[in-house]
Amino acid sequence: MPVSDESAAAPPAPAWRRALSMLASLAILALALHALAGEFSAQGYRAIRHAVARIDDARVAAALLLGLASYACLVGFDAIGLRRSAGRVKPLRLVVTAFLANAVGHTLGFAALTGGAVRLRGYGAAGLSLADIGQVVLMSTLGFVFGAWLLLAGALSLEPAPAAALLPLSEAAIRALGAALALGFLALLALAGRHGRKLSLRGHALWLPDRNTVLRVSALSVVELMLAGGALYVLLAPALPQAGGGWFGFLGFVGLYLVAVVAGLVSSVPAGIGVFEWSLLKLLPGVAPASLLAAALVYRITYYALPLALATLLGAVGALRGPVARRAGAARSLWLAIRPWLPHLIALAAFVLGAALILDGTLPKPRHRLSGAPLPLVETSQLLASLGGVGLLLIGQGLQRRSHAAWALALAVCVLMPLPSWLRGGHLALALAPPLVALALWAARREFYREGALLDEAWSWPWLRNLGLVLVAAFWLLFFAYSHVEYRNELWWEFLISGNAPRALRAMLLVSVAVIAFGLARLLHATRAPLPAADEAQLAAIRPILAGADDSQAHLALLGDKALLLDEAQRGFAMMQRYGGSLVAMGDPVGPPDVARALIWRFREEADRLGVRPVFYQVGEQHWQTYLDLGLSLVKLGEEALVPLRDFGLQGAQRAELRQAWNRGKRAGLSLRIVPAEQVEPWLPVLQRISDDWLEHKAGEEKGFSLGHFDPAYLRRLPLAVVECEGRAVAFANLWTATNGRELSVDLMRHAADAPKGCMDFLFAELMLWGREQGFERFCLGMAPLSGLPQHRLAGRWNRFANLVARHGERFYGFTGLRRFKAKFDPIWRTRYLAAPGGMHLPAALLDVTRLISLDPRRDDERRPARLPLGAPPQGAADAAGAAMPAADNTRAATPS
Repeated sequence: MPVSDESAAAPPAPAWRRALSMLASLAILALALHALAGEFSAQGYRAIRHAVARIDDARVAAALLLGLASYACLVGFDAIGLRRSAGRVKPLRLVVTAFLANAVGHTLGFAALTGGAVRLRGYGAAGLSLADIGQVVLMSTLGFVFGAWLLLAGALSLEPAPAAALLPLSEAAIRALGAALALGFLALLALAGRHGRKLSLRGHALWLPDRNTVLRVSALSVVELMLAGGALYVLLAPALPQAGGGWFGFLGFVGLYLVAVVAGLVSSVPAGIGVFEWSLLKLLPGVAPASLLAAALVYRITYYALPLALATLLGAVGALRGPVARRAGAARSLWLAIRPWLPHLIALAAFVLGAALILDGTLPKPRHRLSGAPLPLVETSQLLASLGGVGLLLIGQGLQRRSHAAWALALAVCVLMPLPSWLRGGHLALALAPPLVALALWAARREFYREGALLDEAWSWPWLRNLGLVLVAAFWLLFFAYSHVEYRNELWWEFLISGNAPRALRAMLLVSVAVIAFGLARLLHATRAPLPAADEAQLAAIRPILAGADDSQAHLALLGDKALLLDEAQRGFAMMQRYGGSLVAMGDPVGPPDVARALIWRFREEADRLGVRPVFYQVGEQHWQTYLDLGLSLVKLGEEALVPLRDFGLQGAQRAELRQAWNRGKRAGLSLRIVPAEQVEPWLPVLQRISDDWLEHKAGEEKGFSLGHFDPAYLRRLPLAVVECEGRAVAFANLWTATNGRELSVDLMRHAADAPKGCMDFLFAELMLWGREQGFERFCLGMAPLSGLPQHRLAGRWNRFANLVARHGERFYGFTGLRRFKAKFDPIWRTRYLAAPGGMHLPAALLDVTRLISLDPRRDDERRPARLPLGAPPQGAADAAGAAMPAADNTRAATPS
């Protein structure tokens, strides 16, 4: 049954709309199945089974050949669509990609998410642009429309009797309608002209190909649709009234077939399941319902299931030949054509196998196939086979996302399923299908490399919809197959070789419990475990790299809560941590520009391996082009204040406020002491008292990742700036020194509650004066969030949203006050960005970053800093009064606060 492709690049619909579409699909399927059941008596299942047995092998073989010939014509649509790019697509890739796109699209429907995705990967890997691939999608859509148009016109004009039996119109009126459709097609050819046209409909541009292309596509589509309809016709021909000689000929049947196809497409149910069959029952009232459903069932096996199995086998062969591709040109071409979409194809095969195992568990089994089998073995096999089927359904999305855990579980299920499926009396073909899927899984094992637990996988609306459709169909089939059995409570406890009904009930109960348990576990599952933080050896290894850093923010790597991604030559590194569905890098990678660019790509590969989105937080402007090459979006987070130190002083009107604070501090007895990293240990008790006092009065909590926290191990590795009031420490800050970039900054800043007013202004003024004397060129005051965003009414959605937050969130976070405080130092502003995937990934990335920063680093007992005894400043502290600043490789990383 042909289905038309939609644009694979269409923007995702809102969540409520996708949920409504999913519920609509489930409701339509349930109504269609209920209507089908109403056409049968209590013995409906047996009548269909007998009708299937009456279909001989010759007709099944003819239907299969006609279906494969139809697929060959569908490949022709891709060839026509790519005629302008044929030089860039090898014939083998074109044939393989087109065949698989149609096999997947026919099975699942919604070609924008299935067949369109296969084309995007297959042709995209060959270097085709999105516009070229869209041309193929459009050609497939137009081909179905033009072919159906012509066939309906021919059927109404030449064989009006079938339509006259269904519509309140005479045969003459129906012939006139067919002639009108034919004239409309001729008008379309005249409108297309020799070079095609661009039409506009409600502001949307539509492309109409030239006349010759329309004729070629229409002719090919007519042949393809007649082959697809012929595959069903040969199965149903003996049951058609006066087949081949009376009022019902082949052309009339194809016309009704197309009406049923369109009904299935409009229903939004994948492959039109239920809707297609119900439409045929209404369009062919003279055909026995059992014979029609039996033919439709065999048709779906030959036109849907077998091509999909062939595609899976093709994928397995390609994966097996992949390792020898370097030595075999044909094998290499096959492997390159198959590899982009291989996980999707295997995921679909596993999902279909799981659905088949569940549906088979609801059907009665012939007694002779169960004779001689011990009852406990039959009962256990029934439950195990159904449990294995629901397992394949639940992990199908993980396979599509290349999860290694999903691969291992699917492989184990497929290896174990043949025996239970056969022992419970299932069909031999169903018992042989799991080993084929297992072979494909093993052959493509290198494609399933992403780490992470199965419960970490985000929900997908198409996956939920398909799972719901299988469950609806299984429950309907259960009650349809046993409609002749009167329900009794004793059915649950009947254990008999011939007790198919209670066995099916128990199997569906187990399936339901498994789905509910998986859903609850997924909803209650905690976030992904963080990556192991860098150890002391890694922190020591990056000290030479930090010595050559230009940006003081690079010292955040030494905070001790992040993992490090090191360059192979240890010339650079990226600091990162995982939270939720994101792998977050703190700032740009540190190192020379070429090393940093390579690390950006390596970070992207690491995120892909872990199956999470890549996020770069607080990056600068140096590597913006590389982030765009990764397909990421850049949004402005704010601006960072840099105070030039070369000519810094407290003189002048602009420094009046700072000068007055500095003078007040001097009069209050404040002084600055620089404590080298090796002399920090004796100061830790008094510094902890100040920190605890600050946290208590600020009613705040420690932060992490991009902000420093009080950790003795962290402070021991950094020089400190201590503000003293008449010999008593009242405030402190640890220092960052990027000597290569001549940048000085601070991270963790705390002051006591009884510290003189303005002591932090005094601290900044003293540090800037000291930094100028030490030869630093700029002092980094950190970022002012949501600062410097464009205010124009035509600004992007992110800028409008961020401005709204900045205006109305002032009482929760002093955006304006923080910007005003930093502005009084007359700084130069440096922009900081967030680089993350666009669309719905952007708010999710922002949420993950916010939660990651907000995590209390002391939440685990093993990470909680040891409580130190409080006391006075150490006796030898005066010796550090004029100590020189330690070298950059002795500093520890933290984030400007």
